[in-house]
Amino acid sequence: MMKDVQSRKTIHNKPTKVATRYQSLRRQVALVGTAVTACSVLVPLLPTKVVLADTSGYTSSTSQTSFINTIAAYAAPIAQANDLYASVMIAQAIVESGWGQSALAQAPNYNLFGIKGSYNGQTVYMNTKEFLNGQYVTKNEPFRQYPSYAESFQDNANVLKTTSFGGSYYYTGAWKSNTTSYTDATAWLTGRYATAPNYATVLNRVIAQYNLTQYDSPSTTRTSTTSTTNTTKNTAASTTTTTTYTVVKGDYLSKIANKYGVTVAQLKSW
Repeated sequence: MMKDVQSRKTIHNKPTKVATRYQSLRRQVALVGTAVTACSVLVPLLPTKVVLADTSGYTSSTSQTSFINTIAAYAAPIAQANDLYASVMIAQAIVESGWGQSALAQAPNYNLFGIKGSYNGQTVYMNTKEFLNGQYVTKNEPFRQYPSYAESFQDNANVLKTTSFGGSYYYTGAWKSNTTSYTDATAWLTGRYATAPNYATVLNRVIAQYNLTQYDSPSTTRTSTTSTTNTTKNTAASTTTTTTYTVVKGDYLSKIANKYGVTVAQLKSW
């Protein structure tokens, strides 16, 4: 999936407080330890924009751990299947969505990376405050709306793996096969994926503080068993059929759900 002018990515803020909520991450000492200026994805040949990420919520270590555990379950297998660093993807989701508390990241949008445009025809408009031509401008922009976090992570992986200009892959320097560590990947993303000059520094601190590299190794990509139960009732009898499926490399919830003709919500409940 290639990005174009209409699908340029950026990081949004909650629409109800666009005039007051653009604070640095200094409040989130547990997050990075110092301030981050701003983040937004940079598309070649377009004017540079800098957008401040929403940083509210998830101030407790318990909530932060819970959020990491939730999104790591999606990031690890998707990153492994796409030659990417799960640690970097998780850190990006944390920073760009304000620990999942931005309006765009929450249900029913599930857009953790601020990707603009439409996803399977689904779009949500949000106010975003951007730094353009030397001043902050509030704009109402279209963002992709996903069924779940799984699609958000998969779509972000698609962007990192398929975006190309002039025959060259734009994010090739962030691929595991082309780097020696995650720090090479974050350095490559700075100035390409995000306009903030300290983008790599912020991501590296998040990765180090929360030990996110544990999700980069295939041995730590958790393998679990998901059981699904379908019950058919009639006037004569009631039967229960149980199917057991073992998660493998490259799996994600929507893929498994589609395989068995169930919803992601049903799969999560099982």
